[in-house]
Amino acid sequence: MHGFSANMEHAEAYGPNLPTFADLKNHLRKEPLYFQVLEGYLRNTAKLIEELRAKLDNETIEVPRADLRICPSPPPSREQIEMFHQFMEIQRDLEREAENEDQIALHLLEQQQRALELQQQQEEEPVPALVDAQESSEEVEEMAEEWQVPHDEEGCDAAPRTSAGILERSEVESIREIALRSRTIRIPQRKARPVVPEAFHAPVVEGLPARYQQLLVRPPIDPYVVIRNADGSTTIECGICPKEFGTLKGWRIHASKVHRQNGFCQKCGHFVDMPHVRSDDEITATMELHALEWCPKATKAVMNDRAIKRRRLELVGRNEEAMHYYIPSAQ
Repeated sequence: MHGFSANMEHAEAYGPNLPTFADLKNHLRKEPLYFQVLEGYLRNTAKLIEELRAKLDNETIEVPRADLRICPSPPPSREQIEMFHQFMEIQRDLEREAENEDQIALHLLEQQQRALELQQQQEEEPVPALVDAQESSEEVEEMAEEWQVPHDEEGCDAAPRTSAGILERSEVESIREIALRSRTIRIPQRKARPVVPEAFHAPVVEGLPARYQQLLVRPPIDPYVVIRNADGSTTIECGICPKEFGTLKGWRIHASKVHRQNGFCQKCGHFVDMPHVRSDDEITATMELHALEWCPKATKAVMNDRAIKRRRLELVGRNEEAMHYYIPSAQ
């Protein structure tokens, strides 16, 4: 505090000499007119300040304070709950009535549309020509003669005969043909004879490259034998194991599951020589490569896949790898 007062005295001693309000009044005393104006201005200002202060003191408005504390709302009463349920039921009833009204209006529109369509069809259809009873009976007799349908135990064939009179009265006859064609016409059908499977013939493998021909070993006995029974049916007997099948397809499925692991290919009918293979995984991999790369009796889809792979390898200059894929047309 002592330091602050010392600073103030230092400022008063060495600060600038600024004019004060008292200096202004002393200066204006020499000018009576200006002094009078200043006195009037000061009185009016003081009076205005007093009036404003008195007015504020008399017209003080108390602003009510709101209770801003958070309080839980009271639970609804039973009457309020019942009124809410009643309101919801009334709302659902109104929605059902509106939906029913829409369905009724839609049904009425559909009925009107159908009636209009029937009316248009009746207007567009030509009126059939009226014939008397004598003419109609003659037409029936004439049509009965033309449609000669023999009846026997096995069946019958219909042989219609054309005439100019039928063409002239096509409209009338088209209506009366319903009564004449109510009979059942039996047409004998020949039963398809089952295809007798052919005996096993070893596929030709001359088109294969020499390195692949050396790997194929023809089985010493036929892989399957076709046996014709007395009743005309056939039985496929497996030549590798004592099992029989009703169809050749059944034997192929059996060979692909059982004898494939022994190196036998059911498609080309040969054993694949695998001198350096020992484990089951190696046998499986070798048989898969045989089926995908160079089996001469592979399916058309496999052949197309081989052609695509071989062409891709040839385009990138890997001709030695491309030669692994056997394609009959490329040899």
